[in-house]
Amino acid sequence: MGAAKNILSSTQESGKTVFEDFKQHCLGTRVDTRTTSLNIIRKAYPDYHVTEVDESRVSLIEYAEAGKAIAILDVEGEAFNATRWWRPVGERIEKKLHPGKLDDDFRFARFQYIWEGKEFVVYLVRWKDMLESPNKVFFVVSDGNVIDGHCINTDTLLLSAGKWTSQLHEEIFVFDGGHWDKSKELWRAVQGSSWDDCILDLEMKRNIQEDVQGFFNSHDLYTEFAVPWKRGIIFHGVPGNGKTVSIRAIINSLNSRPDQIPSLYVKSFDTCQGEQYAIRQIFLQARKSAPCLLIFEDLDSLVIDEVRSYFLNEVDGLESNDGILMIGSTNHLDRLDPAIAKRPSRFDRKYHFKLPVEEERSAYAEYWRKKLLKNTTVEFPTVLCDIIAKLTEGFSFAYLKELFVMTLLTIARGAKAEDFEFVEAEDLEAPEGEASANGVSEALCGKIKEQAEKSKLDTEKDESKKSKMVMPAVEIPEHLGSNILLRVIKHQIRILHSEMDNTKEDQWPSSKESMSSPFGSFQDQFTRPMRRRRRRC
Repeated sequence: MGAAKNILSSTQESGKTVFEDFKQHCLGTRVDTRTTSLNIIRKAYPDYHVTEVDESRVSLIEYAEAGKAIAILDVEGEAFNATRWWRPVGERIEKKLHPGKLDDDFRFARFQYIWEGKEFVVYLVRWKDMLESPNKVFFVVSDGNVIDGHCINTDTLLLSAGKWTSQLHEEIFVFDGGHWDKSKELWRAVQGSSWDDCILDLEMKRNIQEDVQGFFNSHDLYTEFAVPWKRGIIFHGVPGNGKTVSIRAIINSLNSRPDQIPSLYVKSFDTCQGEQYAIRQIFLQARKSAPCLLIFEDLDSLVIDEVRSYFLNEVDGLESNDGILMIGSTNHLDRLDPAIAKRPSRFDRKYHFKLPVEEERSAYAEYWRKKLLKNTTVEFPTVLCDIIAKLTEGFSFAYLKELFVMTLLTIARGAKAEDFEFVEAEDLEAPEGEASANGVSEALCGKIKEQAEKSKLDTEKDESKKSKMVMPAVEIPEHLGSNILLRVIKHQIRILHSEMDNTKEDQWPSSKESMSSPFGSFQDQFTRPMRRRRRRC
């Protein structure tokens, strides 16, 4: 560490000069801050070698934070600029218990940097030019051997730190706002996701798994037959039916391979430099990361007419996309240009995520039953799975999840079976003075009749409510009549039906498309507003 101390201690005045000169540069009209900063540091360190490197390519501070080196901030004279910010520490409940951590977002700083017995002085300089993305640059000062204008010690450090920076460390690449970031949050969000969480048609699930894993297992096969090693898949269908859950399972399964396959997730093309710049940056990173998975969220809203040709050129242009598997998701396949949706060699396979049929709804109920096996509060016999499947005709997986979540929360809050009476059609016809089979009193029955008649009149006045969702009539075994889980589920189904009926029918492109589905206009409940395109500068 002695050499580093010698550089640092013998150049304290130089460090102050660099900081003051940089501040003066920022006070006036800034021209070429990168070159100006380099010249300022070289002038302050005439006896040492200075190397400039972009933080995005070689992240020296993160490299040190990972335990690969030591970076000590030079705080003498407070010769640095930084914004102090707070961040939570821990997961879930731990965040509430922990006071958090304070960090610095540096605009200018100097560090004593120690790596494998070699010592350096590292300057971190950050600035932003108008209509450009922020610049973050390291200037590495070293007294090592210089050959052909390059410092051997510095280059050795940069090679090691650069290789580490290019790799993912419990992270997923996310493109948003015109640049790539490594997201630990998204990586943590997909941990634990598996194909067991995806209640899909078994054949479709198997085909997706074989498509994805088979692609990354078949490099030699593609080469043998001189076939470009690239592939594209489209997941389409109304929201809430497993597209996102399947993508999470794919990401986690690829990360669990012995040869970990990185995932790159594209949120938007929005950037001050324009969508073409964004598309170019996306494919440059994908080619550099290959073999990799490249995910486009809401493909139909990303690839608009103005950038379609440029996007297609990147997909199948002159540059090699070997090793890139693309997955594009969309809720509106009809809005995708045929050049994307119907042209093989771009997106070769399309998987339709439909509303779950009764068998799949039963499997989803079984999925929740297994999650509650250790719970002593809820009685969830196997026979209920088929009953729930019959009661939830027309539900997406998203609505099924909401049904179970709200049901369990209601029970957890202390609800009792007698709070939720089953009022069937025959109960309304019970003779005066007699209680219904489910224990509905004469007064309650009369009140229900009044409400039903009023509801009928309101319905006749409102043409838009003629197609109200109706809970299917399902025979309930006598021994389950007082089951609180089933009673609350039926109650929540009625609430969700009301929510579904309030969704406007004109959200879907045309009535013909709704008629093509056995669920008719009920599909409209699953649409969501198109994301507004915006530029962030």
